[in-house]
Amino acid sequence: MDQDIQLIKRVLAGEKAAFEKIVEKYKGYVFAIIFNFIKDYDEAENIAQEVFLQIYISLPEFKFDNFKGWISRVTANKAIDWKRKKKSKFRKRLWNIWKPLLIKKA
Repeated sequence: MDQDIQLIKRVLAGEKAAFEKIVEKYKGYVFAIIFNFIKDYDEAENIAQEVFLQIYISLPEFKFDNFKGWISRVTANKAIDWKRKKKSKFRKRLWNIWKPLLIKKA
């Protein structure tokens, strides 16, 4: 964990290579969490990219405690958001299919 703190400090100081090391260290972990939620390899890869972007953006807000736990939370939130959006899109498509049949014009 001490290595993570050092990497975070280097990222916050502007060292991009340090963030690449964070990505390398946690990419398998992040992917596994996402895939466990959504069971779609390609989408899991896309969401993993979004997760690391979010981590990079939010890193200044990190409180330097349990980095892996924080990454887990960011990852789970992104996967949950994806599932919600997919469910919402499905409902809209379903409504568009059934709407003409359910609402008859006089």
